[in-house]
Amino acid sequence: MTSNDHYQRMAQLVAKQNIHRLFRPDALSIIPEIKFRANLKILDVGCRNGRLIFALASFLNNYEFHGLDINAKYIQKNEAKNKFPNVKFHYAQAEELPFSNEYFDIVICTNALHRFPQRVRALDEMFRVLKIGGELFLLEGFNGGDWKNKFDKILRQSKFIHPEKKFLPRTALFKKSYLVHFRKES
Repeated sequence: MTSNDHYQRMAQLVAKQNIHRLFRPDALSIIPEIKFRANLKILDVGCRNGRLIFALASFLNNYEFHGLDINAKYIQKNEAKNKFPNVKFHYAQAEELPFSNEYFDIVICTNALHRFPQRVRALDEMFRVLKIGGELFLLEGFNGGDWKNKFDKILRQSKFIHPEKKFLPRTALFKKSYLVHFRKES
């Protein structure tokens, strides 16, 4: 078994934990979509309770994880329960990411974009901190077409050109789970 196979197998096991949510897609449902390889730097924008980062850090100890949220209480709670030396949490806005250009291999934003006041600017910041060849994963839940249409318009206004879009099955009971995947090219 190669190390990539090992990462993928562990990711599938973690993603199966509690994937049925009522009102929003479960962040863990994106794990099978990620192509894991050694020594990645991962940013979770709008990390809230850090659930995704903690799940990934539990089996990926050679990765560097950063969680970012505007809610100081979430950051304080996450720091208090953090037992991983490769995980750091940051109190900051998505519209002003405190990281250097092209720092991250993977940027993840689940169930958070709809809460950002300046969505296009937040997406452009995610683009800025993403390395060439890096990947962005956005996951949002939709009741109907209105938010999906707004979401698609926001994407068109950002620096992300031709992202892949698809609905994920069975990640939320009352909403469709809309996943956007983008690879940054040179």
